[in-house]
Amino acid sequence: MNFRLPIIPLLASNEVHIWSACLSKNQVNIPRFQSLLSADESQKANSFRFLKDKHAFIVSRGILRCLLGGYLRKDPQHIEILYGLWGKPCLSQEYSLYFNLSHSKEYTLYAFASSYELGIDLEYIDSTLDVAKIAPTILSSQERAFWEEVPPKDKTYVFFKLWVYKEALLKASGKGWLSNEQEIPLSILKSILKVTENGLEKEKRGSPYYFEVIPGYASGLHVEGPYFYPLHYVWNSDGSQLRRAPL
Repeated sequence: MNFRLPIIPLLASNEVHIWSACLSKNQVNIPRFQSLLSADESQKANSFRFLKDKHAFIVSRGILRCLLGGYLRKDPQHIEILYGLWGKPCLSQEYSLYFNLSHSKEYTLYAFASSYELGIDLEYIDSTLDVAKIAPTILSSQERAFWEEVPPKDKTYVFFKLWVYKEALLKASGKGWLSNEQEIPLSILKSILKVTENGLEKEKRGSPYYFEVIPGYASGLHVEGPYFYPLHYVWNSDGSQLRRAPL
């Protein structure tokens, strides 16, 4: 299969571009992606015990580099990815581009903005998970009190919605779960049972933002700025992209 870099759309200052990629469908391009990795990324890839995890890392990082190269108009192999104090990947301050990524099962989500820091999270909605057991380790006392009042039939779904909200919020701060400083605002908790978005369209949104562009997965986005317009793109295995049509 011929591999080509996609034509990346222009990123307006009030937009967030969200890209989704299926890792298994992109394994055909592992040699190409592996050639784009930095020395430390290659070392990390080789540190994984299981081959599936190694391949997932190579594909997700290779696609990230291709996307960064498209937005920056640079060779993906020559882009230096830095890490903040708490380990969040970023670019040097000479570039006006912020990004974040999240991986779960077969998929990775990427988010890009030109003006504000952001965090994105993706979680497979596992109906077999004992959410009552792990809720205390993820939710604050206020968030847990809200969740415990949710009807039993909705508990699993709402738990994952809270989880991706919280993760995106913490990732935007750069500290992730190393910080206990952030929690979902009460106003958001009160509206969390509203009907879920099944896709993205160019309408003004606020943070934190919940969406579902991959069936069976929950997704959350937080932007450290005012209202934004989210746009969704799909990375195809040949390197091309398709814009998701508005609902």
